[in-house]
Amino acid sequence: MFKCLVIAMLLTSASAGVVAAQQTQPTPPAKVPARPRPMPVDPVAPATVSAAAEIKAAKGVEKREPVEEGTTFAVGDTVYAWTRVTGATGTKVTHVWKRDGKETWKAYLKIGSNRWTTNSRRKMSKPGSWTVDVVGADGTVLGSVAFTVQ
Repeated sequence: MFKCLVIAMLLTSASAGVVAAQQTQPTPPAKVPARPRPMPVDPVAPATVSAAAEIKAAKGVEKREPVEEGTTFAVGDTVYAWTRVTGATGTKVTHVWKRDGKETWKAYLKIGSNRWTTNSRRKMSKPGSWTVDVVGADGTVLGSVAFTVQ
């Protein structure tokens, strides 16, 4: 009987220890479902931009529009290269001025919205065949205008 009592006490204390051990162990954290991750952006790949430019030569610009457009100007006139750029928000374009095929000057112009008008101007001091190219941020020519200075 003594043996039975000892065995019963051992079983009771052992099961109490198991219960106590079970109560003191931390519960494992619940599994959180994985969120879809965004696709990584390739820093080398160029962004797809469908930029375009309309360019005109004029004697002035008023209310963001060219005034007295022309193809022939006199020495001493100030010629404006007016440009409307679309699809190039947040980039820059360059006006590349050339006389007789040789680059003479560049103007770097920021584009602030999807449809943006801008201009650069030069006082014509030498006669010749002039062109102004609009070059996009990626180096592509978006538009061009040609005129003569006499």
